[in-house]
Order: sequence, then structure tokens, then C-alpha cells
Amino acid sequence: MARSKIAKKLASAAPKKDSSPTWDGHEDWTDEDFNRKFRLALEYYNLNFSSKDLKPAVVKWMSDNDYNKKQIQAFKDTKDWRCHITMGGIASCLTRGMPSVREGFNNGRSSALWLRNEITKVLIEGKFDVVKTEAKATGPVISIQNRVREASMSMTAEIEEAIESWQVDPDSFDPKAFKISSILRGKQAKPAHARFIREFYARQLEELLELASGKADPQLREAYSHRSRKHINKLIEFLQSIQTACQMLNQEAKVNKKPRKPKAISKEKVVARLKYKKTDEALKLVSINPADIIGAKELWIYNTKTRKLGKYVAAEFAELGIKGTSITNFNETLSVQKTVRKPEDKLKEFKTAGKVALRKFLEDINAVDTKMNGRISEDTILLKVA
Repeated sequence: MARSKIAKKLASAAPKKDSSPTWDGHEDWTDEDFNRKFRLALEYYNLNFSSKDLKPAVVKWMSDNDYNKKQIQAFKDTKDWRCHITMGGIASCLTRGMPSVREGFNNGRSSALWLRNEITKVLIEGKFDVVKTEAKATGPVISIQNRVREASMSMTAEIEEAIESWQVDPDSFDPKAFKISSILRGKQAKPAHARFIREFYARQLEELLELASGKADPQLREAYSHRSRKHINKLIEFLQSIQTACQMLNQEAKVNKKPRKPKAISKEKVVARLKYKKTDEALKLVSINPADIIGAKELWIYNTKTRKLGKYVAAEFAELGIKGTSITNFNETLSVQKTVRKPEDKLKEFKTAGKVALRKFLEDINAVDTKMNGRISEDTILLKVA
């Protein structure tokens, strides 16, 4: 990952004696030496490790300091980013021999007590983070979240290099020189990647904003005490540009997302509410399946109560449809009906008529045209579609 590559470069470039977080012989150090060593140690962890990398150090410190198995497992099950780098760095220092309390350091406050308070926060805020999945017998399965995490981290190389340049030379660092949105677009970052990257850098931004507000706890102030306010503000501006770029990518994805195609409703469901007469014993008529009406150009009907024979004609460039108990998409001018005087004879003739005969079938009936209104009733026989 990008962070580990940068760590190797920094490790080779930094003086081994100053950056190594060891605490052997601290009893003989002056207060100034001790404070300097603490700052260098936290900077080392901040440069070389992610929250996930340092989480095991906190777990180890918990196991060495009277936490039970249930508490330790609960901490392990929280999301990695909750264990911020300052927590991991101080836990690492404590497990490597740094004393929890020193008279000339942090006004004599306990680093162990601070760490306990932070662990409590993580356990409370991450109580519902756990999403457990069982591994298949064939071998470990890489979850989608881990795939997204790995892909996202591979996209942050230029961002990490920018942060490295701030660490090395904060005076010449220009946060506006980095176009984060263009960088992520070039990496073909998707909304899932943008969300991960935004969350990954959000914790560091949160710490720096707390520091800039003047309300930071002593441990955090001590960790950045060798940086000027101007330098801190530069890094804040850069981290804020990451947040803005990731939010833009998410918003662009929403705008460019194609609307989901409505799921096709089955014909049977469309015609479920249609009320019609299935059979008429007197006239020996049987209705067609109403589902056949959907997509047809013509529909012939006969109302056994009013003795009206009618024809629905689809509107131009449309097909007949059904909505509730009515026919839709019909031409209101061409869709007409007429009263039949001798229905037995006329309907018998209708049954044997071919396509050509049906074209003028209604015209040959000596009756007044009545326009159709689309409604189908329980007295309506569905005769034929075309």
C-alpha cells in the first residue's frame, strides 16, 4: 500500500537514533530530552502506520493491563479507523517502556489513564460496528469491504506523497497545488472508494481541527508542538480538500447514475382488477383472456345488458392497455359502439367474419354510433383482439 512504501522511504531517510521509538534509559533523560523523544515517537508512528496497523498495539496494551477477553474482543470488532493513530502510538510507547507518568512531562498526567478513556470511547461509539461472516471451509474469503479498502488505498499514493512533502518541508508545501478530484478521477475512483478515502483521512482532519481550536488534550498538543500554526493550517486545508473532492465524486455519481428501469409488471397482475363477463350461456359466448388486450391494436366487446357491440381502436403510435377496470390508449373518435337488434343472429355472423368483413361490420349495422368511454363492466364479453 501507499503508506507502507512511504514508510520505507522515510525510514531510510530519517536518522535512526532520533526516530526509533525506544525508551531504554529514560530514567537518565532530562525533561527536555523526554519530551523531544515523545514527539519524535508519535511522528514516527503517524508517518509509518495506519490506524489498522496500530490497532494490535492497543490490543496488546489492553491484554497487559487487566482488560478481560470480552472487552478485548469488543475492541477488536470495532472499525479500524476508530483506533486513531495517536492512540496506537501512545499504546506502542507504553508497551515499549515509556512510563505512564513523569513529573516533567504533560504536567504529570497519566498517559495510561488517557488511553483508557480513549478505549472506552471506542467501545461505546463502535458498539454496533460488528458484522461477522463465517469463512467457507475451502479457505478465507476476502470480503467486499476489504476489497474496497485495498483498492482505495492503492489510489492514495499521490495523496500520501503530498503529506510526506508536508512532513519534510512544510514551509514550501502548497495545499492548492494538488487537485485531489482530478487525481481520484484518474484512478477511476467509484463512490465506494471515495467514501473510504474520505473516512480514512477524516480522523486526522478531526484531530488537527481540534488542535487548531485550542481545545485539544495535552497529548495531542504535545505530539504537534514542533509544528507552527501556519504549518498545521496548511495540512488542514489539504485534508479538507480531500473531503471536498470525495463528496464531489459521490454527488457526481448520483447525478450521472442512470435511473433504474422499472420492473415490468406481469400482464396477469395488470388485468387482475378488470371486471368482465367470462361467459354468456344464452348467446354461447366466451370471453378471451384479458391479458391478450395489452399490446393489441383492436378490441371487440359486447355488452349483454345494453346489447351494444363495440370496437376499441388503439391511438396512433400506441397500443391498447388496461388500468384498473378500464381500457387505455384508445382513439376516442374511432372507438365506437352500436346497439344490436337481433344479437343472436348478429353475433353468430360476427364469429364467422374474417378480417376484411370486420372492417365494415359496425358500419353495416343500422344504428347510431356511440363513443366508447373505456370502462369494462361485469356485463361485458371480451370478443376478439387484433
